[in-house]
Amino acid sequence: MGLIPRALKSLNPEFFMKVTLNWLNDYVDLTGLSAEKIAEALTMAGLEVEAVQPIGKELAALIVGEIREVEKHPEADRLSLCKVSTGREILEVVCGAPNVRPGVLIPLALPGMVLPGGMEVKKAVIRNRPSAGMLCSEKELGLSEDHSGIMILPEGLPLGQPLSRALGLEDCLLEINVTPNRADCLSLIGIAREVSALFDRPLRLPAPAAGPEGEAIRGETSVTILDPQFCPRYAARLMKEVTIGPSPFWLRQRLNSIGLRSINNVVDITNFVLMEYGQPLHAFDWETLEERRIVVRRAQPGESLVTLDGVKRELSTEMLVIADGRKGAALAGIMGGQETEIQPRTRSILIESAFFEPRTIRKTAKRLSISTEASVRFERGVDMEGVLPALHRAARLIQELAGGEVVGGWIDAYPQPQDSYTIYLDPVKTSRFLGIEVSAGEVLEISRRLGLSAVLEGENRIKVNPPSFRRDLTRPVDLIEEMARLIGYDKIPATLPEMTSVAKKEPEPFLLRRRIKEIMASRGFDEIITYSFISDKASSLFPTSRPEAEPSLVRISNPISEDQAVMRSSLVPGLLMTMAKNWSQRNLNLRLFEIGKVFISLNSNSLPLEVTHFCGLWTGRRFPEIHHYQDAGVDFYDLKGVVEELSEALRIQDVSFRAGDPSLYFRPDRYVNIFSNEDVLGEMGEISVQAQTHFDLEEPAFLFDLNLDLLLPKIGAGVFFRPWPKFPEVTRDMALILDDQVLWRDIQEEIRSLKEVLIEDIELFDLYYGKPIPEGKKNLGVRIHYRSLEKTLSDEQVNAVHEKVLKQVLEKFGATLREK
Repeated sequence: MGLIPRALKSLNPEFFMKVTLNWLNDYVDLTGLSAEKIAEALTMAGLEVEAVQPIGKELAALIVGEIREVEKHPEADRLSLCKVSTGREILEVVCGAPNVRPGVLIPLALPGMVLPGGMEVKKAVIRNRPSAGMLCSEKELGLSEDHSGIMILPEGLPLGQPLSRALGLEDCLLEINVTPNRADCLSLIGIAREVSALFDRPLRLPAPAAGPEGEAIRGETSVTILDPQFCPRYAARLMKEVTIGPSPFWLRQRLNSIGLRSINNVVDITNFVLMEYGQPLHAFDWETLEERRIVVRRAQPGESLVTLDGVKRELSTEMLVIADGRKGAALAGIMGGQETEIQPRTRSILIESAFFEPRTIRKTAKRLSISTEASVRFERGVDMEGVLPALHRAARLIQELAGGEVVGGWIDAYPQPQDSYTIYLDPVKTSRFLGIEVSAGEVLEISRRLGLSAVLEGENRIKVNPPSFRRDLTRPVDLIEEMARLIGYDKIPATLPEMTSVAKKEPEPFLLRRRIKEIMASRGFDEIITYSFISDKASSLFPTSRPEAEPSLVRISNPISEDQAVMRSSLVPGLLMTMAKNWSQRNLNLRLFEIGKVFISLNSNSLPLEVTHFCGLWTGRRFPEIHHYQDAGVDFYDLKGVVEELSEALRIQDVSFRAGDPSLYFRPDRYVNIFSNEDVLGEMGEISVQAQTHFDLEEPAFLFDLNLDLLLPKIGAGVFFRPWPKFPEVTRDMALILDDQVLWRDIQEEIRSLKEVLIEDIELFDLYYGKPIPEGKKNLGVRIHYRSLEKTLSDEQVNAVHEKVLKQVLEKFGATLREK
């Protein structure tokens, strides 16, 4: 695996676990395993290694030297002349460090070498004395912040050996992206468990180190948990007569290799155990605790705490604090308090190791905008049973590196110990689930490698007890995933499920929608899609077609705004709002349509009725603005023609238009109901003045609104071929003067009621009012087409039928013929 540029890494470093191979080798033997091989295995097992980065090689240019003699510089009080052996020659080096002395081993940089900070070492003359190199401090080597003197190396190192090899600094850093469910892998031991399982190598855990037992600690301090829901477990140990000072080189180097800064021996140990076990610890200066005791509680109203970063934090009562007898001492699971931090003068320390409820730590960290190594682990859940081992490990290391006395015994406040649980796994189902054969023996072997307690009970029943550090394993499918990880995802063949493809005809409503869209697009209309919500005010203009449902609209419990407070009971508001928006942009000629559901409330105890409607709008010019056409605006009859063409294309029989009582958004004098036989399919007309005013429309618009649920059953059967007529048609016209109230539709129906087989079509070709037609009368020009499918008609045959038709119309409607 190649190196990944730092600029491409995640902006959330808390998801990453940094591991060096030298440190990892303390817990599992890595002999024969390269960094690339380990990274690939971890990645294939679900722990993605984001970067593999060699470290320490920058110190390979430096060598181990020995100071043989030290003299004061004759011309400078603070400089020394050192004779340094490289194992092959003696060099004179001028050095200003106060801790130079004969017989010590030191890192030596020869001329031409470049230090980790980028400085090149050159031969120099310092106060008239030549200097053939440089003796380096830990800060100059990038190993720590210590610049108080040169670095003194351990005894016994071979002279002239590269420094990185002599100190074992050549290493490789892995940055592992740990998924939120694998909190156990936010530790060196957790990663070691994975490597141990993947390569089947023994796991080497630190030896148990409980230290002196007894009850002495209970006479010195106490722990009280006031909120066990937020803190199920809290353990503590007390140490006296410790000496705070620098950590030994190995500890500082371990922390520095993963990017942690060394503070002092006690704090460094808590950080070391944190990274080792994944269990955050905190050390209090015991003598600064009021009443020398610990109280775990929620923050009090108005309470504040100055944390280790020097920031005063205002706390809420939902936050958990670690307090002494009087005041808060730390922000639980996140950061310690400034008043109780470890100082150089500290002599007695109380070490905390606890389990905090993940949600409360997550909420507190988010609210205070704090993210620490401790909070990241507590947010994901640490090992409840790892609290004491980490505490004992820290106490033993502090005793070794800071001296002092460990007070006998420890406090373990654990009100409700967590119960272990059992998962049963069936190898047969596991094989079926993974698509490969997995035997009971393989399941038991993989469980062993993962540290799971597994016992075979019966032929196909394995009892598994997940360890406390694997709380992500709760179901059989979780264990099956573990089997897949250890077997190797690449060894599970890719198979496709059996699929039978059956061609099915689309449902009629979908076919109808598609056909309507094709027809409307061919007539120059554009489809729109609007929100299903409208304002309460607009809904009053558009009542539903069910009067009994009027009192209660379908209201939205939590509307986005007042303009979207109720579900629409009509598509018209969306069309008019779209028209208004287009007019504001000076897009004046519009042909729009929409297909969608409207919602009609039946009662408060049932879901609303959902009805599919189809609505169209036409406004502006009848034709495009070109010189071929006159400047004529669209009118009622233009839209009526669209509805008629749509009906014809859908083969809807006996479509008629009849006057009726319009809704508030139609003009009464330009409104009709659309019928098929005696069934109402919808309505059509010009929008009313009220609707124009409500939507700030300057020009009239014409609308139709059809109920598609009612329209669907009316669609005619498939198209059948009829031969082209062989014989010519004959037409006859009649100019009828009738009362203005007589409808053209009634005349059509009356003529068709005669059921004359020779009548092929009836059309209205002229409508006239005014002189010489009397007032209250109108002139209709009616043309009747006659044709026979069997022969050419003679005038006598046509005239006989036409006279019959004319007589029936004149008598039925009291009409007269217009004189020429």
